[in-house]
Amino acid sequence: MVYLATCRENCSIRSISEATGISSGYLEQLMIPLRRAGLVQAERGVQGGYRLAKADITCKEVLAASEGDFEPAPCKNCTRTDACKTHQIWSLLQSAVVDFSSQVTILELASHLVESEAGGGI
Repeated sequence: MVYLATCRENCSIRSISEATGISSGYLEQLMIPLRRAGLVQAERGVQGGYRLAKADITCKEVLAASEGDFEPAPCKNCTRTDACKTHQIWSLLQSAVVDFSSQVTILELASHLVESEAGGGI
């Protein structure tokens, strides 16, 4: 998604794969839920490829579309949710990840990479 944000035109799976080192097959599978979530658009044909569907996509939206809701695994078979310190730590971690990923957009991440010229191997 960050690489797509740096593209000025549609990006083919092949060009994304070459730039990021992610296999074409895996990218094709990733694009399915991203398209369903309305985060990327696809165009067929010679000039076809993928592009961001909108400018204000947050990291949380990408994570939710590709991985589902972020829910760290609490301790196994624990029923002491109020007294268990591990449950409290997982709850704090979940809140921190959700809060942070809701505030950061893909375009912001891409702009930092472009500024530092670190676009390759995203």
